[in-house]
Amino acid sequence: MFVKTPLSPFKAYRLLLSLGLVFFIVVSTAHARPLDDVVDSGDITIFVYSDYAPYSWEKDGEYHGIDVEVARALGEKLNVEVKILMRGADENLDDDLRVNIWKGDLVYRRVADVMMHVPYDPEVNARNEFAVLMAPYFQEKMAVVADRAVLPELDTFGRFLTNSIAVEVDTAGDFFLSNAFRGQLHKSIRRGRTFAEAAALYIDGEVPALIASKAQAEWVATQAQGRDSHITQPPMPGIVRTGWPIGIAVKHDSRDLGYELAELLSQLDSSGELKVIYERYGVQYSTPEL
Repeated sequence: MFVKTPLSPFKAYRLLLSLGLVFFIVVSTAHARPLDDVVDSGDITIFVYSDYAPYSWEKDGEYHGIDVEVARALGEKLNVEVKILMRGADENLDDDLRVNIWKGDLVYRRVADVMMHVPYDPEVNARNEFAVLMAPYFQEKMAVVADRAVLPELDTFGRFLTNSIAVEVDTAGDFFLSNAFRGQLHKSIRRGRTFAEAAALYIDGEVPALIASKAQAEWVATQAQGRDSHITQPPMPGIVRTGWPIGIAVKHDSRDLGYELAELLSQLDSSGELKVIYERYGVQYSTPEL
């Protein structure tokens, strides 16, 4: 995933143990539920990532982003209230599925009925016994947003032997840049601890380019209004994957909910509603490539 946040509940738990404090906390544990339970309850809890523009983020107590709007559109079609569960990414996708779908966080054990923006990978599906990946609804791709005044042509990453480029640390883009041209781009890489930090380097004019997902690059172009930005996809030799489908995840015993949401996502695609949602954030909607 492209967003990393500290494991604050875990750190707090370790701190309590180190101080020798013991608390007996009784909390209600939320469980992912099958379709009938969701419909009967009148609400559905949907997980989205925090600080993950243009997909999902919180500002002034309100949730924003593409995945937030898609989640609410699904809730409207199911005729249930959508409750957003927003958290940062864990160390890897397996951990995200564990925390957000079938086991919950360390303190409250709270899980969601559905997880948005899950890379649809058969290998991940096969090794996760308690979570099911399904319903791809978008094709993610790697891309670069660049300032046309500095980089009018960007047909190779060799341009960054003499030009700097921003990237979020520990992402696919970071790994690619670190190894491209036998490591010769190291001095040109400007890393942000988060995507927001990396994006700010480009938006504020400190670097002439940023590598990220294509949707993120397109969104950043809308934020950098003082620059003549263009989106490019130069060849990326050696990168493991330049694109991947994005879907949802549900708990293993909530497959019927997943099938229903897959049908609703298909309807949103066919009606053009998905395209409209993406375009509101300056992002070109791409159907999944399976």
